Amino acid sequence: MIAEQLKKAVLQAAIQGKLTNQRPEDGDARDLLKEIKAEKARLVKEGKLKKEKPLPEITEDEIPFEIPENWVWVRLGNIILTGRSGGTPDTKNTQYYGGQIPFVTIKDMTTAGMYIDKTFSSITDLGVQNSSAWIIDPNHILYSMYASIGKVSINKIPLASSQAIFAMQLIDNEIFRNFVYTYLLSMESKVYKQAAGTTQLNINAKIVKEMLLPLPPLAEQQRIVERLEEVLPEIDQLAHDETKLDELEKAFPKKMKDAILQYAIQGKLTEQLPEDGDARDLLKEIQQEKAKLVKAGKIKKTPPLPPITEDEIPFDIPENWVWCGLGEMVSLISGTSYNKGDIASDGIRILRGGNVIDKKHEIKFHTDDVFVSKKYLDNEKQVKENDVVIVGSTGSSTVIGKPAFVNIAPSDSQIGAFLRIIRPLYDDCIAYIHTIFKSSYYREHISNSVQGTNIFNIRADIILEMPIPLPPLAEQKRIVDRLEELLPLCEKLE
Repeated sequence: MIAEQLKKAVLQAAIQGKLTNQRPEDGDARDLLKEIKAEKARLVKEGKLKKEKPLPEITEDEIPFEIPENWVWVRLGNIILTGRSGGTPDTKNTQYYGGQIPFVTIKDMTTAGMYIDKTFSSITDLGVQNSSAWIIDPNHILYSMYASIGKVSINKIPLASSQAIFAMQLIDNEIFRNFVYTYLLSMESKVYKQAAGTTQLNINAKIVKEMLLPLPPLAEQQRIVERLEEVLPEIDQLAHDETKLDELEKAFPKKMKDAILQYAIQGKLTEQLPEDGDARDLLKEIQQEKAKLVKAGKIKKTPPLPPITEDEIPFDIPENWVWCGLGEMVSLISGTSYNKGDIASDGIRILRGGNVIDKKHEIKFHTDDVFVSKKYLDNEKQVKENDVVIVGSTGSSTVIGKPAFVNIAPSDSQIGAFLRIIRPLYDDCIAYIHTIFKSSYYREHISNSVQGTNIFNIRADIILEMPIPLPPLAEQKRIVDRLEELLPLCEKLE
């Protein structure tokens, strides 16, 4: 992302002396380095600090870039007074945890910003006494050495840390502390090159202390820190905006697809033509066809649907369209219940929720599909071409009502008890009915209608009494043709 690259570039410019102007009156950073060495020597003499082995001299080959003349290259260990990692009390001992001492872990380091003033967990005095953990006074620089290597923060409160955190004490100067923080922040991506390990990348205290740091005079450090305080919040805002834009871009294809489908079923995607006729005549034909199927014994007779009231109509439709219950156009078929003892290695495949939940809304077969003996054969419950199979009962509020469209009927497959078949009664309306089930209007209807807390169920009336905007056949064809042009474009965007 641009913001991340920009932040790296700005931090790199800062530690190279390219973000601010150098001034002769700033003096020389070598004098600051002498002050730090003198302070360390004093603390060693007073017994407050152990004398350490000298760090390796900096060679020309190690220096990664040029710096201004009044700056100086140092090793990080040369400018810190003390530096040590923490320790983790035995996690099995409950007496060591939940006390009054904040306890910093990698989790805190990955979520904190510049300052840490609270932690996710805490330990007790007993936990400190029985581990290598120690109380870190405020204003130490905390540096992560395991897992999320190179995360850096400054503690504003007394706390302890795990062994994955290296705590550094500097001379008591906020400008100096903030500059070192800035330097370590700029090194986050580079420090991985020095990481070692197999199962978990890590660095150690020796690597941290031997890291190179370009040290400017204090006055220059202050200007760098002040400049970054102006620039970095703007970059952070850019990162926030980029994240939101990325989310919008990811959501756009689906939102566009939903909008197109909604326009389609509202009559806003195509032109209405007088020669199309009136959908009320089509509805009469569908009702006649349904009566024929009932008389022929091909479908069961169902009670008349209640009339659709004004309050039920969710949006306006063209004058030559008509609102009708979905049950006027489809039959609803429940699934097969079977005994576990009748499960077989072959026979009739029983489709379950997992066979329907597919991004492409297709029926999918799986290696763990259930088969039952042929005695469960039920022609009505067998999945047929052009059926819509939906999840009718499930423990998931996001899965309930999910549709799959059957383009090619699978052989010897019928739905299980948790599925429902929506079978169109009038062939010419099949494609338009499928459009309804692809729409957000259908999803919202299910979401607003299903019952249950732990288990969600779709009652028959929720499907059969769902108000459907029905266009004349000619308009249905134009709608379907237009969707076949537009929806693939949305899928390409995805």
